[in-house]
Amino acid sequence: MTSKILRGAAYLCLIALLVLVAAVIAFRLAASVRETAGRADRAPPGGRWVTTRSGDVFIQEKGRPAGIPVVLFHGTAAWSELWRATSDALAAGGYHVIALDLPPFGFSDRPGGYTRQDQALRVSDVLEKLNAAPAIIVGHSFGAGAATELVLRFPARARALVLVDAALGLTAEPSDPPAVLRPQWLRETLVSLTVTNPLATKLLLQSLIAKKDRALPEYVEILQRPLTRQNSTPDIADWLYYFTGTDRGAMSADRAAYARLKQPVAILWGEMDSVTPLAQARDLNVLLPQAHFTLLPGLGHIPQIEDPGQFNDALLKALGTL
Repeated sequence: MTSKILRGAAYLCLIALLVLVAAVIAFRLAASVRETAGRADRAPPGGRWVTTRSGDVFIQEKGRPAGIPVVLFHGTAAWSELWRATSDALAAGGYHVIALDLPPFGFSDRPGGYTRQDQALRVSDVLEKLNAAPAIIVGHSFGAGAATELVLRFPARARALVLVDAALGLTAEPSDPPAVLRPQWLRETLVSLTVTNPLATKLLLQSLIAKKDRALPEYVEILQRPLTRQNSTPDIADWLYYFTGTDRGAMSADRAAYARLKQPVAILWGEMDSVTPLAQARDLNVLLPQAHFTLLPGLGHIPQIEDPGQFNDALLKALGTL
């Protein structure tokens, strides 16, 4: 009797495992079916591509061309459109807004090479092509690494730096990407279950913000829009391997480098941020004691969508101090 029960349990476990494997394969195949669009098929018509040494970068501009340039770097899995309300507010304030897509996200080309140095060089090329005056560089979350790298490596491009809930990794020990993620098929499977899975977008967004009700359909749609581009899952899987390690060659990963920043700095941080907790902001403020620090009460990791009015007011005030 006991052996029959054990055989039955083993049989059920095998069936459950097969169902799980089939579901995982189905998600990966579904991603391939979804990802058929060209880069221009769903990009906002008001944007354009700027040619760099590593492919074309998609940008959206607003405001007076003669205004002080403000360059907006987005966070993980986001793109320039998530800055929409902030771009409008800055443009109304007289600034020339340049919101860009950091590959592999958004509608920029995805040539590989996703280190902070690679991204900084791309954006420097963009600003050169635009013949832009020294700009105020605004970096959010993962984009803050590339933004800071730009300011450190190409100081003539920047007149000031603004860091918003910055994921700079300065409090973590240096590490290599985990060996388990080396197989491309495994990374693609993980990405197809999460980042490029439309069923997961809202849940992932809610996990990043304090005001869960701000995971609005309009933001979910914005995040999903570029993910129908061809090869989104394999391209983001390439980025994932880089992202899970420490960018050891980046100047922005060196705590000592922050003392060499000559430009004025402002720091804006959501009080309720659970992704880059407030302790990281305090640590950053120690490295940059002269920075203008603004705490955003009640907001989490993506304050520009959690309370656009509060965030935009704080950002405009911070820009005024710079």
